Amino acid sequence: MDVLQPWIGLALRIFIGGYFVYAAVPKIIEPLAFATSVGHYGLMPHWLVNAYALVIPWLELLVGVALVVGYRVRSNAILSGIMLVMFTVAVAWAVAWGLKIDCGCFGAEGGEEVSWLKVLKNTAMIGLCAYLVWRPTTAVSLENGLLGAKQ
Repeated sequence: MDVLQPWIGLALRIFIGGYFVYAAVPKIIEPLAFATSVGHYGLMPHWLVNAYALVIPWLELLVGVALVVGYRVRSNAILSGIMLVMFTVAVAWAVAWGLKIDCGCFGAEGGEEVSWLKVLKNTAMIGLCAYLVWRPTTAVSLENGLLGAKQ
């Protein structure tokens, strides 16, 4: 298993990082649509919604790219896990209150309605982030070289 661990970590890095990049790009392109989705949750004051909608997608993009290339894997897995916890709490809150809204996960066009299934998917991704925090040395990474050995 130790031989496979760097490659499992690589797969997780690419999956989580790619997911974050894929989610960030439409929100960066259309910040107003994302701000509208965020506002539908009703969890933050209106004055904070636009700032949140402008900052979070860029953070998602930076963390996603860093994970894909294998830069500071543990730190970026922690940041992605924190964001996923935040998103999951918001989705769970919306489901618990019976809101019929789009999650806003992929901008205006690519989201899905909030549901317990979305909470479950996000929770699974939090677990994948936790694995990368626990085992951050992965194959083919900017920091660790081709096979995951510290240089």
